[in-house]
Amino acid sequence: MKLDIKGLYRIKDEDYDKLYDMFQGAFKNYEKLVGAYPDWDDRQAAIEMVIAYYLAYDWKYGAAYSLDEKIDEAIVVCHSDDIDYTDERIAEANCENDRFKAAAAKLSDEQVQFWYDFFDEFDRQEAALKIPAPHIYVDYVAVREGLQGKGRGSKIIARLKDYADEQGLPVMLFTNGADDIAFYMKNGFKVIGVTRSAEFKFENTYMLYEPKAKAD
Repeated sequence: MKLDIKGLYRIKDEDYDKLYDMFQGAFKNYEKLVGAYPDWDDRQAAIEMVIAYYLAYDWKYGAAYSLDEKIDEAIVVCHSDDIDYTDERIAEANCENDRFKAAAAKLSDEQVQFWYDFFDEFDRQEAALKIPAPHIYVDYVAVREGLQGKGRGSKIIARLKDYADEQGLPVMLFTNGADDIAFYMKNGFKVIGVTRSAEFKFENTYMLYEPKAKAD
């Protein structure tokens, strides 16, 4: 199910490279991979793999939006009905694309397998949470490096919340770190669960925005 958020610029195919590059800069300190890949260069390669893989999936089955054509910020969303990472859907989305392969080539075979195992553990733990269905799933929210802290993220979240209110759908995401949790709480989200893995060295905080009831 494609989501159609009014009041935002829907990012087009010709904008993909610009979006990808913005994500690379915005996520270079991606907190959830710090424990798993303590070496800076290894972590940057693992982050590139994340962006290449999951953005390709979202591009096929969801949508990406920014405040305007400059794409200095973006939010990437899917309907929960489309979050089904089967081998067939992954192949259709070309998740293991040239960008993904180039990033993986910077790591050892063991580090690449660890990457797959890491996200398999993510999925197993998430499946045990009680998450309302259907919902809007937010996979990425990012603001271009150097423009953060100026309210752009809150503006794009506000448009998403308006859409969620109109559709009567909750919004779910997970995040890491006290600052990010505080940001989403300030923007109307509440914590619904926390997952942890000592083996893979991550902690994820799952957060939910409940849509406002429509007036009669």
